[in-house]
Order: sequence, then structure tokens, then C-alpha cells
Amino acid sequence: HHHHHRRRRRRYNSYSSQAALAIGGAVDEIDKNLLGWWLCERQLPCGGLNGRPEKKEDVCYSWWVLSALSILGKVPWISREKLAKFILRCQDGKDGGISDRPENMPDVFHTFFGVAALSLLGYPSFKKVDPVFALPAEAIEKLGIKKLYPS
Repeated sequence: HHHHHRRRRRRYNSYSSQAALAIGGAVDEIDKNLLGWWLCERQLPCGGLNGRPEKKEDVCYSWWVLSALSILGKVPWISREKLAKFILRCQDGKDGGISDRPENMPDVFHTFFGVAALSLLGYPSFKKVDPVFALPAEAIEKLGIKKLYPS
């Protein structure tokens, strides 16, 4: 099971590098178009996103890739509607929660990132989540944390 965590660790890298750059106010040090293009290429025909080429779609990448695109100001480069539909297809209609892919068992990890991604997509009645901290934007404002990326 631990090799699963090794794979998971990689997916944090692009996101966490950018989140770190955003927190440090250095997002303009990277090639936004090149990175944005690579991130957009993660969207598959089913609407879901993968973490790197040739891999399957997974709800958690809805957060990792989308938050990175959001920090870069490139969310319009993917189909928001197809991504939202994919996340909603991963929802367990009977017991609630969101899984990695449709028909799989929901868990807390994928539910959190699925809901956070839907918030970033502007899903109706969802509160806005900050793409850098993965916390409600309201909480970030209350804490007086400055936004260091274009919103």
C-alpha cells in the first residue's frame, strides 16, 4: 500500500510548488502559459482530470489541477462544466460522499477535494474556497492573510 502514497506524493508536487510560489508571492517567476497548457492537457474526454499523461482520471486531481489553474488564472482553459459533471458522477447517491471515480467507494479524502473543486468551479450555493490554502476564502480574509496571486 505504501507505493500508493509515493504516487500520491508526486501529485502534490506541482500543486504545492505553485502554492508555495503563490504564498511567497513569486507566481510570476514561472512560465504560466506552458504550465497552464500542461495542466489543461490533464482533462480527459470523461471530463475528469489526471495527474500526469497516460494515467486515469481521479477526483482528487480535480482539486490539485484546478487549484493550480486557479492560481495561474487559467481555469477557463478547461471545460468547467465537464469537470463538475465528472465530480457529481462520483457522488454516492444513496449514502453520500464522493469517490475517486464513478461506482467506487466514497472516502473523506476524495469528498473533501471533490467539494473543494466544485467550490472553485463556482458551484451554486457553495462558499468560495481559497485555491492556495484549501480553506474557505472567508476564513482567509478573517485571518487577514493577503492574496498573493491574481484572483
